[in-house]
Amino acid sequence: MTIPRPFRVVAAGLALLASTGRADQETAPPTSLADLAWIAGRWLDTSPGSLSEEVWTAPSGDSMLGMWRFVSGGRARIFELLTITTGEGGIALRLRHFDPLLVGREDKKRPVVLKLVHRAEREAAFEGPEYAGRVRITYRRTEEEGLTVTLEKGGTKEEFRFRRADARTP
Repeated sequence: MTIPRPFRVVAAGLALLASTGRADQETAPPTSLADLAWIAGRWLDTSPGSLSEEVWTAPSGDSMLGMWRFVSGGRARIFELLTITTGEGGIALRLRHFDPLLVGREDKKRPVVLKLVHRAEREAAFEGPEYAGRVRITYRRTEEEGLTVTLEKGGTKEEFRFRRADARTP
């Protein structure tokens, strides 16, 4: 017996939906930090008069550790400590900001927690509530030596463009 074409199309669509959970989903969020290993490294933006530096460790166990600092006019202005961890709720990015004396800027009892909401080849987006609304941070490898980090918060969008630093870069 031959199945009529309209039923085959519907069946194929249902199979796709069942296999991915959503027909429009690009790539399911990873179940392993190894899927995010491309973030690891030392990344610099040395725009005139400032330094923006982000450093990520390679995945180990259930975590990756990150640090970001912004230096302007020869002085550190802000530090950020970050982790990407796996847990029961999936993969999450946690962060805290500090002033140059390491005084915390957000809630002292808990970090900002952003869940992994999207992953594609060399791209990961984390999103969650923040004190002034929703925040989304997207990491994207633009090329072998480039990393773009996009911060969307309070209706504004800011983009940080980093280049991989080599071992000799101070």
